[in-house]
Amino acid sequence: MNIQKNNIPTLEELLNEFEAGKIEVGNSARKYYMTEAHKYKNIVSWIHDHELKNQMLLKNMGKRSSRDLLRNSK
Repeated sequence: MNIQKNNIPTLEELLNEFEAGKIEVGNSARKYYMTEAHKYKNIVSWIHDHELKNQMLLKNMGKRSSRDLLRNSK
């Protein structure tokens, strides 16, 4: 059996690279894992480069907020 190293990043890692300027917005899509749990379960998603800007905005809004609206409904 040939085991290859998995180089698919999590969404957090992709956003960190985007924020650091390592990812240029183009016309491509990238594989990623939404969370570490998805990585463990090997649930792969795709994101287009232009969607990274929106995800970065949501991430920054979550940092400024005192409560996580996606996880806490009340």
